[in-house]
Amino acid sequence: MRKILLGTTAVVSAVVGAAVMAPEASAQEAPTVRIGGYFRAYYGYTQQSSRNSVTGTGMPLNVGSGTEGIPGNSPTGAVAGANTARLGKHDISTDAGIDVIVNGKLANGITYGATISLNSNGLEGRQVVNGRASAGKTTVAVDEMYAFIAHARFGQVRFGDEDGVMGGLMNSGWVQGFGTGGVHGSWESFVTRQAGGRTVTAPGGIGDASKIIYMSPQFFGFDFGASYAPNANVGEDTGCPNNSGSGYCDSAYAFSGARNFGIYAAGPEQAVKRNEVQAALRWRGNYAGVGLAATVGYIGSGAARDLASANGSQWRVFNGLNIWQVGAQASAYGFTLGANYTWGDYNFFWGNTMRGDRQAEQLTIGAQYTYGPFTIGSNFVTGLFEGGSKNTYSENAAGTAVTSVGCRATANVNVSNNCAMMRRWGVSVGANYRLAPGMDLIAEWVHYSVREQGRDLDPVRPGIQSRAFSDVFILGTRLAF
Repeated sequence: MRKILLGTTAVVSAVVGAAVMAPEASAQEAPTVRIGGYFRAYYGYTQQSSRNSVTGTGMPLNVGSGTEGIPGNSPTGAVAGANTARLGKHDISTDAGIDVIVNGKLANGITYGATISLNSNGLEGRQVVNGRASAGKTTVAVDEMYAFIAHARFGQVRFGDEDGVMGGLMNSGWVQGFGTGGVHGSWESFVTRQAGGRTVTAPGGIGDASKIIYMSPQFFGFDFGASYAPNANVGEDTGCPNNSGSGYCDSAYAFSGARNFGIYAAGPEQAVKRNEVQAALRWRGNYAGVGLAATVGYIGSGAARDLASANGSQWRVFNGLNIWQVGAQASAYGFTLGANYTWGDYNFFWGNTMRGDRQAEQLTIGAQYTYGPFTIGSNFVTGLFEGGSKNTYSENAAGTAVTSVGCRATANVNVSNNCAMMRRWGVSVGANYRLAPGMDLIAEWVHYSVREQGRDLDPVRPGIQSRAFSDVFILGTRLAF
């Protein structure tokens, strides 16, 4: 799941979560099936530095040897600046999802069921093969699918492709109930990746890797939870099409080419993370009429290794995830205030950093006010992450790394970059009006900025452009059912 506010994910969580604390049933009930979902249609006006889409520079076309296939380099056969598209400022974005929700009860008070969520945004853009065959970007894909069993006294267990306890199920401090979600909302659908950035470092952005989850009942205001995923992948099968070796294979713990294709370290369902563990402790209560919530949580994992091309030795090139997060929020008289701070070993895509990378940190602050059918709010995010400049490595005929250079050089790996950190920040103001049950009218403005000294964030304009920004205004409607 790309965002914390995607359709009815929050609604489904509330429905199923309520089953945990439901009183024991006096009689067994057969499973019931309910269809839920959402539809959204937004008009967007976008001002973005380097309002272009480029293939050939800034994004890899293929994976080769040496520095080929590294973001920021031109792969074999690519021409710098080739395949450039200039984009207009006006667009309409539509999105829809269908949830199949199954719930049942036993006479002893156990509730059980399953949820399958289908979204119509399976591809970010149309995929064209040889100028003829293609797949549209509205291709339907599974977002989440999991089964659960729960009891009011013993808690709830979920098993399947779902957010972890720190992936949106138990977090605090994220205020996003206005507009489309502000800096973590739908403005991302109107900008390109080359400049302007994406704000994927939110709970829902960590991905729905196949996992097992436990969430406890509440004791004296406290509840806790934990989840475990063996790798970053989802669904059935091995993830290795045509028996070809790949870092995208579900259970691959070592694979060749890991170092020279940085996207393996990128986030949801494309990561090198292995044995991911999430843990959360939350407190919720009421003091003098003020609703309070606070969460402290941890995300940790191991990482796959690079498989040397010559002698088959395995090299440790990535750090495991080592992430801490604290958040708190308060609600009273229609107002909600919240803040969340995250720090540790992770990159901007919730993925594994390379050895020697500096730790990341991010602060999010938000506020909103609801009066009758109106909700207005604002949120702000600022983060500091390891830079995305190109990395290089080399190895000799024996498969052993040669001389190490650069600030990130480590044992057995020759890695170098310009040592710059990436600074990102964004701010938003948004509002929605409840026109009818389940239907909102939306208005929102988001500004987002990315800075990295010495890195070219504009592959079209000549020279080094170390800053990119975007401003997006959104007007539209959202229906949840």
